[in-house]
This record gives sequence, structure tokens and C-alpha cells, in this order.
Amino acid sequence: MKRVFVVLLTFILLGFAASALAQTKPQNPREGTFTASPDHAQIDKYMLGFFLPGATSPVQTQDIGKPTPDQAGTCTFTFNSQPLTFGADYTAKVKALAGTAESAWSEASNPFDRVPGPPGKPAIK
Repeated sequence: MKRVFVVLLTFILLGFAASALAQTKPQNPREGTFTASPDHAQIDKYMLGFFLPGATSPVQTQDIGKPTPDQAGTCTFTFNSQPLTFGADYTAKVKALAGTAESAWSEASNPFDRVPGPPGKPAIK
């Protein structure tokens, strides 16, 4: 009986640990991925939008160009999150642009935070 209790307790604690890890939001992200548009060959570029919770319009956008999709159709891109305000809970969305036509925004990404970066190592003299 004691052994069953220890095994059960272990699974419960591992479940809490996994839940806590799953809730950690990225801070100051610099890279993302998305699935290319089915019309990728005709797309001129993609736009990345940063959204606050519940917002329908982005607080800021960045041109991420036209990344080359891998064999699975996934595009990887880098971006700069530094212009965003600290302390807000952001999500990102992508839209495709072809000439004057543009797609709707994609589904939202996982949430992320923008926090101040740490200062450099001090030198004591």
C-alpha cells in the first residue's frame, strides 16, 4: 500500500511540475515559425503583427519578408521584439501580402512577454 501511495504521489508531483513548465511564457522572443500560405508562390511577403489580449488590430507590425518553407511547409523567421512596451501580454499573428491583396490575420501564437534585458557584467575597480 505504501508503495502505491509513493507512486501515486510521484505522478501527482510530476503533473504539477509539467503544468508549471507548460505555463512559462517566452520572454523577448526573436524567432518564430508559421505554415506557409497555400499560395506561397504568389505571395510577395508576410507581415507579423503584435496583438494585446482581445485586440483585433495589432499594436505594431513588422515586415518579415518571404521566408523559404521547409519540406513540411514551415517558414522560420527572425524578428525584433524590442520596440514593444514592457509588461504587456502579447500574441503574434501573420498575414500574407500579394500586391495590393492581403490575407486575414492567422490564428494567434502562444503568449509571450517583453521584459527589460539584464545589464552587462559590472567591472569593479
